[in-house]
Amino acid sequence: MTRVFFVAAALALVGPLLPVEAQPQERGMGGVVGITVYEDRDFRGRNANFRQDVPDLRDSGMNDRIVSLQIANGEAWEVCEHAFYGGRCQVFYGVEYDLRQRGWGRMISSMRRVRGNGGGGGGWGGGGGSDRGLVLYSGRNFGGQSRVLGGPTRDLRELDFNDLAESLRVPRGEEWEVCDNIEFDRCRVVNSDITDLNMIGLRRKVSSARPLRGGGGGGWGGSGGSGGGGYYPPPGPGPRPPGGGYGRIILFEGMNFTGRSYVVANPSNYVNMEYAQSVRVEGGNWELCESADFRGRCTTVNVDIGNLRSLGLPGRVRSARPVGYPR
Repeated sequence: MTRVFFVAAALALVGPLLPVEAQPQERGMGGVVGITVYEDRDFRGRNANFRQDVPDLRDSGMNDRIVSLQIANGEAWEVCEHAFYGGRCQVFYGVEYDLRQRGWGRMISSMRRVRGNGGGGGGWGGGGGSDRGLVLYSGRNFGGQSRVLGGPTRDLRELDFNDLAESLRVPRGEEWEVCDNIEFDRCRVVNSDITDLNMIGLRRKVSSARPLRGGGGGGWGGSGGSGGGGYYPPPGPGPRPPGGGYGRIILFEGMNFTGRSYVVANPSNYVNMEYAQSVRVEGGNWELCESADFRGRCTTVNVDIGNLRSLGLPGRVRSARPVGYPR
């Protein structure tokens, strides 16, 4: 009894225990749901964790104080310089050791989750739970408002972002089609960040987008995929696509250009796609074969085909190559 009384008395003299500063390895990248923000670089100083959207940080005492942050695995958050998501905004995921290097030190006044389902208010995009996806920005150099796309998005009007994008970010290892029209029409393929979409003729023109490789919504890559780098323009005036100037094709698992897709821009002796029931031809004449190594039943196409069965192919394309390619 005496010992218990002594400890209690000592604690009363010291006062209430202060919160222990969170260690980075315990909080970020999946350790805590939501976003954890800090007043100093390298996850130091006063900190707070948020699991719900925060329209006004003044209520938390962290307004214009955040210098570093950590976001739980599978989530992405949009931060804005004014309350109620006004002014300049940007999407972050993962960790930021020093926001001053990104022009965001001590400038954040509101935040909201745009991907993930960690218990907070939802947001845009798809593929909840994925930690990857295409990020579109309304300004050049990744400025302005933003949207995260975690999977195929047929019509950006549904996200109030049609014809607004001026720049974009593509996570490493992903490849996306960004398209001039809704329903994935007149597309370019991108696999790296683009600071000004005017470089590929799409500034304020993007109306739909979907992953081709590595994105949250699926799509195949593999041999014979779009490979190479940058983007592939549609047919018409302008730079010729890779693959010796033979154009490219896009195979779809469903009829009438629906479902997952697979891009072929060079001869592919094995198409890693279980079904192929329609094809878009973006330049050149292409030989499609039902077996690998250009064996079995083959047919030549040079226009879009909404149903490959009409050409005698049994819902499967295992190899493809441009006609006239050196054999």
